Amino acid sequence: MGLRGLSLALGVMFLCAAAEPPAPPAALQPYLVDGLLPPGDYRWAKGRFEDATEQERADSAAINQWSMRCWDDARAEARTRLAAMGYPDARLEVTPMGPLLCQQVTMLPYLPDIHTYAEYSEQVRQAAPIADAFLMAVDIAEAEGGPRGPDLSDQLLARTLGEQMVRHGLSWGRGTLAGKSPELSPVALTVVRSRLLAAMAARDRANTEWLKGVVAEHGWPKVSDVGEQAANQAWLLVQHADHDPVFQLEALRLMEPLVAQREVSGRDFAYLTDRVMLKLTGKQRYGTQFICVDGKYAPQPLEDEAAVDRLRREAGMETQAENTARMRTSYGAC
Repeated sequence: MGLRGLSLALGVMFLCAAAEPPAPPAALQPYLVDGLLPPGDYRWAKGRFEDATEQERADSAAINQWSMRCWDDARAEARTRLAAMGYPDARLEVTPMGPLLCQQVTMLPYLPDIHTYAEYSEQVRQAAPIADAFLMAVDIAEAEGGPRGPDLSDQLLARTLGEQMVRHGLSWGRGTLAGKSPELSPVALTVVRSRLLAAMAARDRANTEWLKGVVAEHGWPKVSDVGEQAANQAWLLVQHADHDPVFQLEALRLMEPLVAQREVSGRDFAYLTDRVMLKLTGKQRYGTQFICVDGKYAPQPLEDEAAVDRLRREAGMETQAENTARMRTSYGAC
């Protein structure tokens, strides 16, 4: 099925509320603040360690079962909506779905060589100030670099500041940050990256909900309305809305007719196309999305390898070989 044409239900889909996720289990309730797990507090996970009590192990099992059901319910709902949009076989197995709390439960720093919660919490305690300092700087940058008024262009330009800082932080010690970020032990680096991933997920969800409101009120932000740079930021926000593939597809369909009018960048459209099509069909069109293969970044499966350079050229991008070389230079080993 082509991407052209909006279904009559598209406007309704923007307004539909997601199905209510299953209520968090009683074992998780004591640790919630305003419905979420406070960053860095992993007491709810004591049952995963060798020194856990029987009750803590039972509580951990209940929390894990709830999290799996939460993700499964969100995937089932998304698959139903995507089927109605023409894609009945969407591949969402590894897509982070559901409310933020569901994903928080999966963001425990993975330290396989540590077996007791006492030792684990001490390692986290030592590394936490590094993550706290970085995230404090992100908060300050967001506050100082926030929009100066109600203008949509200004809001779009400010909206991506925090999530981009957090994403750069995830490359700690590698790629463009090699030699620039303080050296950390493997354990400390794991804790810091876990905290940054949680902060990124929170910002992505908040940004997605904000952008949905903008699109519902104004339509997709066009270059002639907000300027080229702000229009690019709108794309960046939806590019990072992976937890909501239905909205990503809706946005892609809104953007498509605007490409020929030069109201949307062909490059932005290509990147979002690949992001969406990998979820829907398992293959990408423009070769913009990468995975790690033998320690090096490599493009994910392509629909038509012979056509990829032509399609990239039409979208205003370099060749696939040049793109791969740039990725490996920018991000280093994986």
